[in-house]
Amino acid sequence: LQYVLDHACPGNPTSVCNAMDDFAEDRWKTIHQWSKCAGSLKAEVLCSSLRGAGLGVRLLEVGTYCGYTALRVVAEFPSVSITTLEVDPVHVMIARNMVALSGLAQSLEVWTGHSKHLLPRLARRRIHGEQLQYGALYMDRWGSEYHDDFTVLESLKILE
Repeated sequence: LQYVLDHACPGNPTSVCNAMDDFAEDRWKTIHQWSKCAGSLKAEVLCSSLRGAGLGVRLLEVGTYCGYTALRVVAEFPSVSITTLEVDPVHVMIARNMVALSGLAQSLEVWTGHSKHLLPRLARRRIHGEQLQYGALYMDRWGSEYHDDFTVLESLKILE
């Protein structure tokens, strides 16, 4: 967190993501660690996929980590709003700081908790009396739990 705060330009999501990438390359690589965020090349593939899918105005992300992916997507697609769910409160705090630093708080919501508890809450949200719908879903969490989340999402009918 401190590295990004020291090296990113406030209000510039690309700068925030670049600082995260730089930290992963410069700092973690030297101690033989890796960053689990969907860094530069992986994020490019994701954005390309979303571009080809005709992304709607809302995206749901399950697994925020530090907020990198959500920041990259909103930087690439400024009209998109993202709700992202993260179970680890420390990661939530870091992600919320990254969102604030990037100036994208109006486009990104970071929710704290496990998806099995949060997805039903999302289904109760309304906009102009209509159930909130998501045009895309990105799951960045344990693969063994994808099916469970997707089954819940289908039953709640919040995916367009």
